[in-house]
Amino acid sequence: MGPPRSKKDTPLATVREQMEILKQLVVADEEIRKLDLELGKEKESIDGLKKDLAKVREKIEAERAQYDILEADRGARIQEGRVLGQQLERSREKLNRTRNEKEANAVQREIEETRKLLRDVEDAVGRRLIELEELKKAIIDHEEEEAGHSAKIAETEGAVSQKLAEVGGERGTKAVARDLIAKNLPIPTLRKYDQVRAKRNSGAARLEAGRCRACNMSIPPQLAQRIMRGDILEQCPSCSRYLYADPSASMSPPPPSK
Repeated sequence: MGPPRSKKDTPLATVREQMEILKQLVVADEEIRKLDLELGKEKESIDGLKKDLAKVREKIEAERAQYDILEADRGARIQEGRVLGQQLERSREKLNRTRNEKEANAVQREIEETRKLLRDVEDAVGRRLIELEELKKAIIDHEEEEAGHSAKIAETEGAVSQKLAEVGGERGTKAVARDLIAKNLPIPTLRKYDQVRAKRNSGAARLEAGRCRACNMSIPPQLAQRIMRGDILEQCPSCSRYLYADPSASMSPPPPSK
């Protein structure tokens, strides 16, 4: 009894066997692709809620900052009003001490100007109060919205995490099975297959009625016949996917291309 056969001595899969491996690989990769899409949708569902929550929190932060600015301005206006009020009182006292009409007229003008400035300040304080009340209401509304988003996330996150774990586990199992299938292909063939799959979501397609089922382009008749017979493993001239033939398919010549 001779020595055990090494991996290098293992006979390569025939063309027909490689076609069958490609067929299985396409099915496995499509299952994994669908699971990846499902994972992506589940992640998006919770990510979308978190983005909405972040936007509301940004609004609240900006509104609170604006509230502080308006409140500080209102305080400054009130202080300005106090100073003008004191100035007005001093002007009135000065009016009582005037000695002639000229002095009285000058002080009276001073009083009128101070009154006008005081009215402007009081109007500004009133406007700030209205703005602050409106801003306070907006903050309360957005805080309620924030609480709603937080509750929705708390409600959804557990279910999403469980779903992600389930789908992720299934994907891991299918990925292992996929790798076992892929190991049966020659390395150059698998490399080309993966390169095409990365661009087109699939690296192989069925040859039917002289056409690539993936891109629907006609294959030269002689090439199609050789692929159908299992003589060669070839890529579609149009989309570069490997073409595999169903052994049970008819071997009749494909229809002429238009």
